Amino acid sequence: MQRDFPVTTILDELQRDNLLPGILFRTSRKQCDDDVTRLSKAKIGTISDHEQQELRERIDEILIKYSIEREVITEHAHFAALIRTAAGAHHAGQLLQWRLVLEELMSAGKLRLMIATGTVAAGVDFPARSVIITAHSKRGAEGFNNLTPSEFQQMSGRAGRRGKDAVGICLIAPGHFSDARVIHEVANRPPEPLRSAYFAAPSSVLNLLKYRTVDDLKYMISNSLASFVDRKSASGIRLEADELEAKLNEDSDLTPDQKKKIVKRARRRRREAEELEQRQLTQLDLSLSGLEALGYLDSKGLTEKGMWAAELCTSLVLQLADAIEEGLFYDIPAIELAALVGSIAGDAHRVYFSLAKNVLERERYDALAAVVDRVKKTYQGPTTTSETKVIPHGGLTVTTWMCSDNWSNFASLLKLAGVAEGDAARLVTQTADHLSQICRLYETHPELARTASEARDALLRPPLSDSLLIK
Repeated sequence: MQRDFPVTTILDELQRDNLLPGILFRTSRKQCDDDVTRLSKAKIGTISDHEQQELRERIDEILIKYSIEREVITEHAHFAALIRTAAGAHHAGQLLQWRLVLEELMSAGKLRLMIATGTVAAGVDFPARSVIITAHSKRGAEGFNNLTPSEFQQMSGRAGRRGKDAVGICLIAPGHFSDARVIHEVANRPPEPLRSAYFAAPSSVLNLLKYRTVDDLKYMISNSLASFVDRKSASGIRLEADELEAKLNEDSDLTPDQKKKIVKRARRRRREAEELEQRQLTQLDLSLSGLEALGYLDSKGLTEKGMWAAELCTSLVLQLADAIEEGLFYDIPAIELAALVGSIAGDAHRVYFSLAKNVLERERYDALAAVVDRVKKTYQGPTTTSETKVIPHGGLTVTTWMCSDNWSNFASLLKLAGVAEGDAARLVTQTADHLSQICRLYETHPELARTASEARDALLRPPLSDSLLIK
């Protein structure tokens, strides 16, 4: 068996059978980028001069429509391949503006092949004539897992353009990690059950307690969709326990050891049902206990600290609020505030810029790390964030952008350091988001709010301006 179908073969076959435009799903960013590189060097796949000119004109229209700086797109490493082949890579490692251009081209029918990771299936609403799936699994937090029915439906559901195609075509490209039998089994599974996305995150609890008592909050949680789903699941577990106990009474041939095992299993299942019924309230109690231990809450409700912290509608509310209370953000210039906030805004597994001297000494980051560690040890409730870590290179990346004349110069530095533009852009915008929340503290912390506003404005400049992010 051929280990993998190269993108050149896939594009050639789709073009021969009139199945373009298509979306080719890959499992990693590197595969997407490698496919574009392979296409750029291949002898096949080149569109006509007339089509290339039309593509350039359409791109110019998109740049004007979204006020995108021309150099951000034309100096992109994949721009030449895009013009020559009408194919492009779309993934989180790419700059937002680049992905936006590809999406607009695809919607306009000017892009022949979009090479994307599976995340594009859930986040972008545009179809293609055909979809090619090249793996039956995807990488998760704990390694590779087979596609779920919803993930497969999101990818395969992109096939077929309304008003243009009588039928959409979903193709499976056989390969080492693409077993059509597995995908066929996934495609025939029933839809996944409806789940509630709510949980008692610190920012949610603090905001709700601004207007409700703890008892009101518990009543609301008890009547939420999450609790309803848990109670329904618990009923099914109790029914299983009833069936086990009925088996004890009906089957007289059971040995004493078998009876003992059935009794233990039935008790365990009933205990699981009870825990599941109370899960949402248990999680809320853990959140309330953690907030009380950190000084945000007391027997009367929100404390003074809790009241101003409730203005921070961010996943890092506890880390930021405790750092503010600790005095780590006071009387410092905007660039240093951006560095500290940026150091906890990123993901520990990402690569950030490291080829320059940091604006802060290591001791400043260590002080913030002590606050983050204290919050982690004290707050044991649910949270929206994965483990928060202080990443000095994240702070350096943010401040390097603040000091860069334009994105082209910044992108050149990122390339030298092996940093994906999309990762850097995401870190900068996430940092700006957190700074925007600190700006809300203008009544209780006016000087800090002004500094945060200055830092945010220095970050949100083209191509990362507020106007484009809103669009």
